[in-house]
Amino acid sequence: MPRDPGARRTIGRLLGAGIVGAAIIAVIVALLQWQTRPQTDDATVRANFVGIAPQVSGHIVELHVRDNQQVQKGDLLFLIDPRPYEIALERARAARALAGKEVDGLKNGAATAVAGVSRATAQQTASAAEVTRREMDPVVAEAEIARLEAQRLAAEASLKRTQAEFEHADDHLKRLEPLLPQQFVTADRVAEARTKRISAAMSVEQGRTSVQAALAALDEARARKRAADAQLSSTRAQHLASEAALQQARSERARADDAVGQIGNINARLAAAEASVHAAELDLSYCRVLAPFTGRVVNLNISTGAFARTGVEVFTLVDTSTWYVIANFRETQLRHIPPDAPVDLYLQSRPGRHFRGTVVGLGWAVLPENGTSVMGLPRVERSLDWIRLAARFPVRIKVEDPDDSFRLGASAIATVHGTFQAPK
Repeated sequence: MPRDPGARRTIGRLLGAGIVGAAIIAVIVALLQWQTRPQTDDATVRANFVGIAPQVSGHIVELHVRDNQQVQKGDLLFLIDPRPYEIALERARAARALAGKEVDGLKNGAATAVAGVSRATAQQTASAAEVTRREMDPVVAEAEIARLEAQRLAAEASLKRTQAEFEHADDHLKRLEPLLPQQFVTADRVAEARTKRISAAMSVEQGRTSVQAALAALDEARARKRAADAQLSSTRAQHLASEAALQQARSERARADDAVGQIGNINARLAAAEASVHAAELDLSYCRVLAPFTGRVVNLNISTGAFARTGVEVFTLVDTSTWYVIANFRETQLRHIPPDAPVDLYLQSRPGRHFRGTVVGLGWAVLPENGTSVMGLPRVERSLDWIRLAARFPVRIKVEDPDDSFRLGASAIATVHGTFQAPK
């Protein structure tokens, strides 16, 4: 050791400066370590889990698991009494067979309705042709009446002419007969006049007969016309009845087609019955409750004979294939935690065992203590804390090498291999 006081002061100053420099370096290293390797013990182990609830109700007749048991995907967890659903399936199948028979009968009825439409169409066509033919009968009868009316007029005119000729012959005979005794006329002329009078009288009788015959023929023609009009009215009524019958047949055919339930290539009745069978088969399959994934059974508090209800959880199945750690970091540390950053994990139940993890993502929302909305209006507290603590946000970390020691809700310690980012 130097005995010179000046040298000792120099050495002491150097040692003091070295100690201060080492302390500064240690502080800088600690700060860099604190920023680039954020650490928290506010972390818990998480895993995905689902509540196992049956899709049908019934008594549990077989229970194949126990609490905390490990199961594989597709394993039978429990069996619900299938007998009611087997009966429902048989009933649905019987209803399907009955629906097939009903559809066949309805199709036969539809075919009969089609034949009825064809028959009614033929009757309507025939009645229309009959109406067309009958419409000519009154026209022909009217023409016949006109012709007979002309004959009557001609017969009456002929009768008047023969009556005039008879009166002339009668007057001529009456003038000649007084002159015969005085021999102013010959007997031959009187005989000739008498012959003409007789001939004229016969012509008058013939004319009267002709007029009466013409009147009788006219009355008969008018009767035929009335009969033709009546027949036409009856034929038209029959035609209207055939049209109504055709419309009714078409309506019955439409109802028969609707009753069959055929829509394109699909029969609605058969499709509904088939769907009922599929639904019954599905309900029957739901009696076997299978594990949706590989996991561990927890919170099992029932036994065989319990009644399980649709949608009501029986127990919980934890997905043990993937484990996460939810670590809560201060908001000032989040900028040093990038996605996919490696993480060192330790469980408090096994502090000596190191696990590896990877940052999956940072939480973007937590429930604030103050500043929430009440009935649509912001709520602001009147008081103000003197010390403002940094908020904590959850960071999801996927465990890369979990083992059987992981339990849902266990405490953990997480250290992130982050990056240094200067505040912006």
